[in-house]
Amino acid sequence: MRTLERAPSHPSYAVAHAGKSNAHATAAPQRLTPSTALHLQRLAGNAAVSHAIASSAGRTVPPGQQDDPVATFPPQPVGAPAARTADEAVVQRTIGDGHDLKNSRFAGDTVLEAAFDNERFVRVGSSGPAVSKLQQAMVDVGLSLPKFGVDAKFGPETKSRVQAFQRSAGIVDDGIVGPITMGEFDRRIPGSGPPPPPPPPPPPPVLTTTTVAAAPDGGPNSRRSVGSGEFVDLAASAPVTWTVTAGTLTIASGPSTRWTAPETGSVTVTATPASGPPATVVLTVVPPDNISMTRDVVNPIPAGSAGADMLTEVDFGHRDVSFARVQWLEDPGPPSGVNGYFRFGKGSAMDLNHHPNPAFVTLQADNHFKHDHCGSGFPLAPPFFRVFPFPSFFGGGWTWFIPNRFRVLGSGTAGTFFFRSAQVFSIDSVGTTSVSKQGASITRTRAGAVT
Repeated sequence: MRTLERAPSHPSYAVAHAGKSNAHATAAPQRLTPSTALHLQRLAGNAAVSHAIASSAGRTVPPGQQDDPVATFPPQPVGAPAARTADEAVVQRTIGDGHDLKNSRFAGDTVLEAAFDNERFVRVGSSGPAVSKLQQAMVDVGLSLPKFGVDAKFGPETKSRVQAFQRSAGIVDDGIVGPITMGEFDRRIPGSGPPPPPPPPPPPPVLTTTTVAAAPDGGPNSRRSVGSGEFVDLAASAPVTWTVTAGTLTIASGPSTRWTAPETGSVTVTATPASGPPATVVLTVVPPDNISMTRDVVNPIPAGSAGADMLTEVDFGHRDVSFARVQWLEDPGPPSGVNGYFRFGKGSAMDLNHHPNPAFVTLQADNHFKHDHCGSGFPLAPPFFRVFPFPSFFGGGWTWFIPNRFRVLGSGTAGTFFFRSAQVFSIDSVGTTSVSKQGASITRTRAGAVT
């Protein structure tokens, strides 16, 4: 047998219209006074008192949510002035007055607390967080909302689920959440509900990289490929702690820093904020790995002397990165493949070893270097003869295979080998001399004609 949604019954108080006589009344009719209201509140609780006050003002309570009457009042039209004494006031419960919801799902929600205190109703047309809490509570106990879900709107689907809940609780299934239904929600629904989803983690900081030097090809300074020793300015959208797998940083903490690239390798830069995930960026360090040359200047040799001499412009390639902080050095060494006059003739007494610049030189911003000296003059005039056998006129030559090293400007290291270049010398029996090195060449006759 279902129980009607009502508060406990108490003796009625007969009150007639103010200012009119009632021949059948045994006592002078009076409106509900504050002292009477407080007395009723002690006897029946706020639900009954609120009903009595609402009735005295001409309001009605929806069917099924009405309490037993604790006082009868003459009907008053809505909005009609009420005859009250100067000290008369409406009695209304507040959160914390001892008549509060206990379930942590609902406690403190002003709408649901008001429904529990019989001061308002949650019904079709209601919306907002209070509706969401009721919907979620029903879903959690198996009263699903397949069509609209927990949408914070009290519609027909939610009403049908409230009615099912009311039937399971043995109370009137009117689909309206008033004091009794709210009390059943407070009592029957497991407390706290499912834990709220954790807040999404903050996004990682946004990183930007800016190369200080421009690449020769004019590419953007946001490029992620850099030359050996390049400076790269790093910036984050928030203060972070910086770490790198190689190279050096000017400062380790703050919104920005400057990184100096190592000689080579793939480097991961990590920016870790005080909270939230870190951000990373990978920079690829490109070292020089090739040399090519073009003839730029022809050096004079006195007429009548054999030899050829030039200055070359050296190109280290990789125009998409900057080698402006790279230094270059050639290693000395002996000749290879010495032949002819320089092996068997008087040229065998000459010093044919390679004697390069003993100090590192710094490359230009365009990844070039000016100038590399390539040439040789021979004080001996032809014929370049040998003692035996015949013929008496013959040429000769040799080759230098030159190890090349590089290092980062300011590192002070001995450098790293990266390429072996070749410089070739030859002279024929009439004194025409040729010199070539990594694509650059010069040929000069004894008379001084150069090609």
